[in-house]
Amino acid sequence: MAVESKKMGGLQRKSRVEETIPTASMADIAFLLLIFFMVTTVMRKETPLKIAWPEAQALRKTEFRRKNILHVWVNHDDPATAGINEEGWVYVDDVAYNLMDGSKTNMLVEKLRQEYTERKGKLLIAFRADKNTPYNKIDRVLEALKAANTVQVMFATTLEQEALDLSR
Repeated sequence: MAVESKKMGGLQRKSRVEETIPTASMADIAFLLLIFFMVTTVMRKETPLKIAWPEAQALRKTEFRRKNILHVWVNHDDPATAGINEEGWVYVDDVAYNLMDGSKTNMLVEKLRQEYTERKGKLLIAFRADKNTPYNKIDRVLEALKAANTVQVMFATTLEQEALDLSR
């Protein structure tokens, strides 16, 4: 602290004292505060969300006779339709239906309704699709199944061993 004095007419007058803040130990204080808050802060472990994931159930034998199962499948890269359009074809018991053609889609719906009435409501649709099939194509087939009022649709899969044999 410095004190200045001025002479004015024979009287000495003291001027104000300059106040300074000591900053030499400021870094030490900040470091100690940082350590204090790090030590006193409670670190909580993240608790995982409890989600009930669906589990696969064992395959059960269907109660339907083989003649009451209608096979519908969609193939992503059918060589017969390659390059024609992206949507491709749907096969219902070896009969091809083009999803892009509105009349063929209506024919598909009528075929499904006819099969359902012929089998007196005991019709099970076994739906198969290639794993690379785009979902919009699957959705169009499901919409046709819904329009035909088919109640029981089974999404058929290949067994793991069959898939391994096919990949070799």
